[in-house]
Amino acid sequence: MTLYEAINKLKTPEELKELLDDLCAPSEIHAMENRWNVAKMLSAGKTYQQIIDETQLSSAIVSRVKRVLDYGNGALKRMIDSR
Repeated sequence: MTLYEAINKLKTPEELKELLDDLCAPSEIHAMENRWNVAKMLSAGKTYQQIIDETQLSSAIVSRVKRVLDYGNGALKRMIDSR
């Protein structure tokens, strides 16, 4: 079974949290949470400067998330649009 197949078998957000806690360092989870929050803020129309001011994250992180939203596979955008 691949990691993706294992993730697909999870049934609750708590199961996913437990798996990520086991597989990832706290800093990795925090980085993913930051990128998720930036993506939501960009999708809500916030400017780079507003996001930087509110999150204290670098412009490089905000820019990278913006590139993913614009040119990535579309999964992040679909997840944000489905909330």
